[in-house]
Amino acid sequence: MRAAVLRQYNQPLKLEDVNAAPPQRGEVKVRIQAAGVCHSDLYVLEGATPVPPPLVPGHEAVAVVEEVGPDVDSVSPGDVVVTSFIWPCGRCRNCVRGAENLCENFAKVRLKGVLLDGTTRLRSPTGEEIRIFLGGTWAEEAVVPATAVAKLPPAMKGRRELAMLGCAYLTAYGAVVNTGSVSPGDVVAVIGTGGVGLAAVQVAKAVGARVVAVGRNPQKLKLAAELGAEVVDTKSGDAVKAVQELTGGRGADVVIEAVGSDETIQQAVDMAALGGRVVLVGLMPLGHKTPLALARVVRGGIHIMGSYGARPRLDLPVVIKMVERGLLQPERLAGPVYKLEEINEAVEALRSGRAIRPIVVP
Repeated sequence: MRAAVLRQYNQPLKLEDVNAAPPQRGEVKVRIQAAGVCHSDLYVLEGATPVPPPLVPGHEAVAVVEEVGPDVDSVSPGDVVVTSFIWPCGRCRNCVRGAENLCENFAKVRLKGVLLDGTTRLRSPTGEEIRIFLGGTWAEEAVVPATAVAKLPPAMKGRRELAMLGCAYLTAYGAVVNTGSVSPGDVVAVIGTGGVGLAAVQVAKAVGARVVAVGRNPQKLKLAAELGAEVVDTKSGDAVKAVQELTGGRGADVVIEAVGSDETIQQAVDMAALGGRVVLVGLMPLGHKTPLALARVVRGGIHIMGSYGARPRLDLPVVIKMVERGLLQPERLAGPVYKLEEINEAVEALRSGRAIRPIVVP
């Protein structure tokens, strides 16, 4: 099969022939129909998330199941599925207690570029081991844990934009519903208008919140407004003051930080109402530490919580159902579509801000 392989950090991806071994116990092999390009992949390409190359990036896709390994009965060959970037083992303490997005065994391997058993299924024609980043979906085929896929209903087949569900929308759902505990009538400020931020706008609107989108890209803010959010342009003045004015001085009940910078994290804390919740979603380079004005956190009773995705076996089917009912609109965020051999152009479209979620098709 063909795959986009990263040989060195900060170097263009190369299209190579790669061999994919059959799925092992608890795994499935899928044929990729469409894959998303996410900012998390950019960190890998730059070495800020140091998954060892050579590796195949990509971690959200729509795909067709080709083959299932032993002990897999949740999907069958021919099923159309969405792949998740989170792989629950189903056996560790967190998985058993219902926090499978924090799977302990997955946490041990996710930055090593291997599957849950510590190995990769990909090899070059010469036998060289090729690693993956949370799926390796920038390829014609991928092997992933069966716990990381969810079936699509027949009526939703053929929709390339649904590749976004396994990362952008799963992450947004986890941040808004599971971690943020957003209720109808809450004021939710979303800092960042990329794929995750705009997905969070949609999820928060779907659960009945009043949403304020905070960003600096005029086109993306315009889209946020079309999706039902009030908007604050950070280039037009003090974003914290603007959110305070929109909320009568209270601030937001929940702030979703989907950028990952020192400045926006502090803004999130300052935008929160007394007793409010700040949900951190945006990633920084591994090892980076951000300062915080602790007096505001302590005296304001601000709850600061990290949110890592959501539960693929429980929440991803809910996200799919929300799309099916028209509550979420990934087609508004996805695109343009690039061929696999155009992967470097797709990466640059995301990096430059020209695209919210480029889609790659083999």
